[in-house]
Amino acid sequence: MNFKNGLSAVLKKDTSVPIVSVNIWVRTGSVNEIPEQAGLSHFIEHLVFKGSKNYPGNTVTENVEKMGGLINAATSKEYTCFYIDIQKDGYIEALKMLADMVTNPLFPEEEIRPERKVVIEEIQRHKDTPQSELFEYFMGNIYKKSAYKNSIIGSEKVIANIPREEIIKYFKQNYVPSKMTVSVVGDIDINKTKKVIEDTLGKIQNTGSDYNEPLLIEPYGKATEFIVKDKTAHSYMLAGFLGPDISSKDIYAADVALNILGDGKSSRLNKILKEDKQLVYSVSSSFLTLAGTGSAYISAVFDKNKYKKVVSEITAVLDKFADEGPAQQELDRVKINIKSDRLFDLQSFNELAGQMGYWKLYNRLDIFENYLENIEKVTAEDVKNFMKKYYSEEKLSKAVIFPK
Repeated sequence: MNFKNGLSAVLKKDTSVPIVSVNIWVRTGSVNEIPEQAGLSHFIEHLVFKGSKNYPGNTVTENVEKMGGLINAATSKEYTCFYIDIQKDGYIEALKMLADMVTNPLFPEEEIRPERKVVIEEIQRHKDTPQSELFEYFMGNIYKKSAYKNSIIGSEKVIANIPREEIIKYFKQNYVPSKMTVSVVGDIDINKTKKVIEDTLGKIQNTGSDYNEPLLIEPYGKATEFIVKDKTAHSYMLAGFLGPDISSKDIYAADVALNILGDGKSSRLNKILKEDKQLVYSVSSSFLTLAGTGSAYISAVFDKNKYKKVVSEITAVLDKFADEGPAQQELDRVKINIKSDRLFDLQSFNELAGQMGYWKLYNRLDIFENYLENIEKVTAEDVKNFMKKYYSEEKLSKAVIFPK
């Protein structure tokens, strides 16, 4: 459903268990930031928990705990999501609290100061985690023009110094109803839930008139290699190539292709690089679906002296896969695995509310609703065409962390 102020919502009633997952999604993440704001979306995710107009201080968190619920949030490249999972008798209050958090935060100065230190500590811990740093290197390497190159965790300097006035300005530009989706799944009263949304988020006005949409389509360019040394025991690599955005039907072939290549022990990369040739400690692959240009990536952990051989073998696997496509047995196996994983995931109200909220946020709920049907339609020729269209050795960018 859509509201007059641009807000959207998706509600699903399921009385199988007396619990509810309440989500509010905001189409704001690191892609919306300029360098002087690096990490501000993530910082604001923290700050809205520090009190709002009708729920000052830690009232929201305390209320959720008293009702036996769970509250959390997450920031990504494209969005920020807030959610409360709670027993059904508390979900209306949970919805009111989340709505007030994302529309009326107080941003008290006495709370901003200590929270700067908390987030800076997160940034420092992030730098001490090879996999986290590697993802930043990879995204910054493969996305050179579009806003996907922006770091989610951000900059210590920005977090330490950005004024409260700039925080509020960014919030008002981006936390607007036209960029928000409410997702509520579980044992709910649909009409009552809709009325609460109308009386809270449905009444706020759009204030982000000077907001500019970020560049999310990455132009294809020459692949690059980014190598750093760090205090690690092994070498870590992400290698990948650009793929389709969510407007393309190629996203289904992409999911199937990357599952065949690197999902599980039966995947091509695992069989060849780990089991047969013992070149890696682990290897996997996946497709990162984004509103804009997505990316296919391969993750591998190995000894430093095996780097060239690992890259050579990965390239050989990809080349052969692009030339020949998948065997029917591989195609059938992966389709069953994708279907099983999805059905198991969606047994959780939290996962279901999250999936529905994300796709509604981008007005593409049809992708969520028809996903398994479209996966089933993918043919061996579709997979082969996907590889031919998006992959070549010249397009394979790499980010690597070697031990010092």
